[in-house]
Amino acid sequence: MKYLTWRDIKLATLQKMFASNGTTIQKDSSNTEYLNSMPQACNEALQLLSTAGKFLIGTHQIIVAPVPNLISESAAEKTYSIINDSISFEGNKAKSYYFKANGLIDVHITVDDVEVVSRTIEENGFKAYKGLIPNENNGRVVITFHSVYPSSITNIALYEATFPSEEAVVPYEEFIRYDLPELIGDFYQLESGQIYYEGEVAPRYIAADQYYQESNRTLVLKRSMPGTYTIYYKQYPEMITQETPDDYEMHLDPEVVTLVPLYMASQLYKDDDNAIATAYRNEFETAFERLTKAANVPRKEEFTSESGWC
Repeated sequence: MKYLTWRDIKLATLQKMFASNGTTIQKDSSNTEYLNSMPQACNEALQLLSTAGKFLIGTHQIIVAPVPNLISESAAEKTYSIINDSISFEGNKAKSYYFKANGLIDVHITVDDVEVVSRTIEENGFKAYKGLIPNENNGRVVITFHSVYPSSITNIALYEATFPSEEAVVPYEEFIRYDLPELIGDFYQLESGQIYYEGEVAPRYIAADQYYQESNRTLVLKRSMPGTYTIYYKQYPEMITQETPDDYEMHLDPEVVTLVPLYMASQLYKDDDNAIATAYRNEFETAFERLTKAANVPRKEEFTSESGWC
């Protein structure tokens, strides 16, 4: 598909305001103010169209690949209460750790009985902690939690895997949370029902239903369903600035991009001829209303007949 460029949009806008000879953009005293104001007007139009009209759809892949835990699953996922006591876990060759703690807890990690990590935690409510363990010789690692006061720990992991940084250590959770606006720079909303799973659990490729949403910004996936999740989401448009080159292509559907000059002209031409500007805005609103009507988008589905005919 051939897309219109930023120059095409500017020229079409100037044509509607009778500020162009119809084929070229000549920046002079008669249209300088228009041209300088166009990026903001264009961004307003793009925000309206992409968040309430014809949505821009992007894709992103999340790979769920659990890292083996040296602590058994039954022991790692249990919640332990500690009152004037200590509890320890060990894992040979461990090089990183993860746990969630609540209360006032002293944490000590040793490698072959030599302390390498010591920290005190004070939390009112469970909070995750993770870090690296200096263990170049693959020694025996013991992590010990001690507390005098009522405290709790859960989701404890010792990983043999080496991570490039403390922040990169993966959480050990039954449900893994992904903050989508943080993960995807142009994220606006999840596209309803448009998450696809490809992985180890049969059937190997399906429209995923084993996930949860929190506050329309957090996607929750199960650690027990490893594989690749392809997410289709509604995205914010790329912002137009004074530095945007004329040959920048506006990756918008034809029925959307033709409305942008209408909106821009309606905003920029108010002081010159409010009647024409109002007419353009009315045209824009009429077309915009048509775009807001839900479209029927075909989806590929699979099914099995319970009667056995298929």
